[in-house]
Formats: sequence, C-alpha cells, structure tokens
Amino acid sequence: MKYSEKKFKSFELEKQQKILKEFINAIHNEWDDNELRLELLQEFENCLNWLNIPISINLQKSSIREFLEFAVPLERRLGQELTDMEILQQDGLRTTTQMQPLYLILDNLRSSFNVGSIFRTAECFRVKEILLCGYTATPDNDKVQKTAMRTTEFVKWQHFEKSEEAIEFLKSIGVTIFALETTTKSKDISEVVFAKPAALLLGNEALGISKEILELADEVVSIPLAGWKNSLNVGVTAAIACYEVMKQWKVKWSP
Repeated sequence: MKYSEKKFKSFELEKQQKILKEFINAIHNEWDDNELRLELLQEFENCLNWLNIPISINLQKSSIREFLEFAVPLERRLGQELTDMEILQQDGLRTTTQMQPLYLILDNLRSSFNVGSIFRTAECFRVKEILLCGYTATPDNDKVQKTAMRTTEFVKWQHFEKSEEAIEFLKSIGVTIFALETTTKSKDISEVVFAKPAALLLGNEALGISKEILELADEVVSIPLAGWKNSLNVGVTAAIACYEVMKQWKVKWSP
C-alpha cells in the first residue's frame, strides 16, 4: 500500500476515501507488528497531508486507542465507515410503556451499525437511557438509523466526551455500574445480583473496556462462553445482558 503524491492525487475522491479506509483497517489489524504498523502509519499520514486533512496526534507514537480516537471520526466524515453487520427486521407492537431503571453506557464503539442495534435492543427492553461516550456514533448518523429501525425516537440518550464522565454522572444519581468484560475476576452474569437502578457498561468491539474504566465499575461480569472465539458481538452481548437483568427483575411484559 504505497502511493506517490502524483498517483494518489490522480484518483477520484471516492477512490481516495477508499484508500484511507483500507489504511485504517490495515493499521488496526497489523498493530502488533511494529515495523509494518509504522510503515503503514507513515503512508497513511502522507495521504492525509496530500488531502490537507489535519492530524491532531503524533501517529507514529500513538497507542491503538489514541489512533482509533483519531481515525474513527475521520472514517465517518469520509463516508467510509466500517460495516459490522446488518440485521433483518421483524416488527411488532407492545402496549407496555413503563421504562425500566436500566442504563447502557457505550464506551467508544466503532461501528455505528452496532450502536443502532443496541438502540433497538434498548427500546425492546424499555431501557431508561443510553449514554454514548467518546467517538460512539449518535442517532444523527445514518448507519445508526439503519439498524435502529426508528427506535431512536423512543429511547432517551445523551453524549459524553469521556466514559468517566458518564459513569460519574450515573453514580451521582445512585446507579450501580456493571461492566461487561471477560477478565480473571469477572463474575458469571447469571450469578450477579443486579441492584436497581443499574447500568451495563459495554466496550469497544476490538479493544474491550480499558483497565482505567473497568476500575470505575462496581462489578465486572461476563457471559459464559464455550467456543474458541470467546467473545460475542457487542450488540449481541447487550441483548443477552438486558434479557438477564429483566429476567432477574421479573419484569412482566404486556402481550
């Protein structure tokens, strides 16, 4: 993936955007290969400079989290966001309107499609509010709307620049924070007592929840898995966790 300035500038804008997306994904996927990562970062930086796109961080010295905090918003502005998955729809009507004292904290989710899927889950389970943190997409994003299937109209949400701020806000109103993460100290989600009100903290699709954020949670819980992959899509995780909480709270839905 090497281009001269003349070659890169000869491409149509759509092609240039596609190349930037390819660089972002390649850098992310090859992050652990130090030599290749630095080479890709330099080529990526060259392309950004040729397009006069401001670079707000030192790419060569950035951590993977810092890189994604810069790259994901850029990826969205260019209209070339990573697609995670699309979900088939099956609509239904419920008469239940009572909101449940459950909050969802989305910590720097990269895929807007995942965010939309979680909005849909939140609406189905009558989640009280979603707190979108960092570069997590908000409902004004078209890709969020695509998988949310209009449910953003019925779910309260707000955005925080940092997940720490969202956690601090919820703790100030007496909400217990349960982080969904696989660690050596995680508790089986089916064995945890979810106090009311509660919040489920969900982390980045690839990086999970940082150690610093995990330390702010009251409990760290995980969904037991038996497969080789040992991880679920964050949207699936949200749905399973919401179901487990509602089952424990013995919530009864109207037919």
